[in-house]
Amino acid sequence: MATGWFGPCPHCKAPLAYLESVSGSVTSPKCPRCSQTVVVTRATLLMADNSGPSPTPTRKPAKPS
Repeated sequence: MATGWFGPCPHCKAPLAYLESVSGSVTSPKCPRCSQTVVVTRATLLMADNSGPSPTPTRKPAKPS
């Protein structure tokens, strides 16, 4: 049965989604941000977790009229 959880990369601390026992999972996945191998106990697919708020605004504030 496939499971998933969220946690940081142990190297660069980037937020990741750890998907265990899914198609394409491996026992020595690499972080999509820093490309370092992440130690896991089960075959895992790592994905960058972009679900949180952006640390900086993506749009410039409107100019006052």
